[in-house]
Amino acid sequence: MFRTTASLLCILAFAGCTDGTGGGSIGSGGNLDHIPDALKMNVEGVSYNASSDTLVLRLNGVDGGPQDLTYRRNAALDVAHYHAFTYQDDPLDRHFTALVAQSTDGSVMAGAVADGGQFNRYYGGGFFQRSGGFDAPPTASGQVSYAGDYAGVTNIAGAGGNLLPVPAGTDPAIAPGQSSRVEGDIFINVNFGDNVVNGSVYNRRLVETPAVTLPDVVLVPSTISSDGIFTGVVEFDGTVGNSVGSYGGIFGGTNAHSVAGTLTLNDVDNNIYNWTGDEEIGVFVLTQCGQAGDDPICDTLN
Repeated sequence: MFRTTASLLCILAFAGCTDGTGGGSIGSGGNLDHIPDALKMNVEGVSYNASSDTLVLRLNGVDGGPQDLTYRRNAALDVAHYHAFTYQDDPLDRHFTALVAQSTDGSVMAGAVADGGQFNRYYGGGFFQRSGGFDAPPTASGQVSYAGDYAGVTNIAGAGGNLLPVPAGTDPAIAPGQSSRVEGDIFINVNFGDNVVNGSVYNRRLVETPAVTLPDVVLVPSTISSDGIFTGVVEFDGTVGNSVGSYGGIFGGTNAHSVAGTLTLNDVDNNIYNWTGDEEIGVFVLTQCGQAGDDPICDTLN
């Protein structure tokens, strides 16, 4: 069984677990059935404790062992309010970077993890969880918006700087890569009367090389289920009907105060830079516009 921190409130079933403190641990054991395979990919279990700022992940594949792995907090790799964690078992094993955040009210969390590639393959995935049930705003409130920072990890090997040093004379063919990270902005509109969500991720760029700007992507309108979960298709802005990935998330808190989710892209740059096999796993944890601590762009909204 997937081991969790002592304060974890729900082990296998995420729905219906309650917290209320905003500073506890949200996670899941071996059951991530609420997340489609296209999003969770290799992730099998997660436990994140915001109070102690600790992350435990279980991935299937070549990640250092089948056991639950405690990642090391690595603030140097933070992207906006997303906390970075890394894991590398030895200099010739894969180097994993995870970006995780919990909402300001403690109701939801989400994260993304990936290695930078080795031997023509990479491992990773996204995850999102909720503490408590789904409490939608009154339908009379009309359309609701969420906005804030977006972050992502890729299988594009970056400039490094965090890899364990390989022995002198090691052939580069067997050396692992470090994941390049993505930063940007995200804006989501939701109509809880019609149970529809859509949005955009924009101002995307590589953290390691900010001059490498990336095209905007659209979260195509999708339906919100009765338990506050949604999944949908991602397109590059302006390319209607051409899916390049998937997105999904979950609403949490009083009147859906917060939303957390992840997305995957099977093409990071829409072939602008002629990369081959490039993929991205993104994460967003946002506050509803009109709530304390919302994004500045919310000031322009009703």
